[in-house]
Amino acid sequence: MKKVKLTLAAFVAVIFASCGTYTYQESTARFVEPSRAGFISPVVADMVVQETAITHEVEVFAKLKKREISQIMRAEIQGVESPLVLSWKKYALAQTLKKYKADDIVSPTFEIAPSRMKKDVLVITVTGHLATYQNYRKATQADVELMKPFLEQKNEVNMKAGIILQRVR
Repeated sequence: MKKVKLTLAAFVAVIFASCGTYTYQESTARFVEPSRAGFISPVVADMVVQETAITHEVEVFAKLKKREISQIMRAEIQGVESPLVLSWKKYALAQTLKKYKADDIVSPTFEIAPSRMKKDVLVITVTGHLATYQNYRKATQADVELMKPFLEQKNEVNMKAGIILQRVR
């Protein structure tokens, strides 16, 4: 009986502890690094970029604390991107790619501003050219020659992965 009461008390404590509202949301955008044993043949694809740029707005709940604002400002002063701001941008990119069924956005720009209508909400506006990948194929020697200037810019190149993604600005 004592064991049943103890288990019931623990169960009730867990339920009451979970009464607060907690939300977690994550999006992944950009790339997935293949990691398999053995050699993977390099793969290339044609990137088809739309000529007309799109603009898409994404809302993010962001009740910022003093500490988070200080971190954002400190990163800005140091000339680096705040991890928090970067996560907002990645989320906005992922939502934009999902909405337009695209593989990438070429030269994305971001505008982050408080919502005029909703409290504690930021509006992230993504502008860029949508791109899709087509004609996936095994890389030829000609493809490798085209990639050499980009590979030479890196000190170390992980050739085991078999695929190299690099944004050229």
